[in-house]
Amino acid sequence: MKTLAIDLEHCYGIRRLTATLDFSKTNAIAIYAPNGSMKTSLAQTFQDIATGVASKDRIFPARVCTRNVKDETGADLSKDSV
Repeated sequence: MKTLAIDLEHCYGIRRLTATLDFSKTNAIAIYAPNGSMKTSLAQTFQDIATGVASKDRIFPARVCTRNVKDETGADLSKDSV
């Protein structure tokens, strides 16, 4: 996998996150941010992908959660790739 396109909305408190992670020159990327800025929510979303569970918003469960995580070919990230 060379790139990972992330598009999340209302996943465990993530209001909106759109990013592209470039793995073409490295095998790992560190995400550093202050407390309360979505790191655990992002980890929980990837855990959901790995276990095949739908993500959700815990505080406002009526909100529709959007979870699109795709590789460079546009294919959904498989649970084995997490």
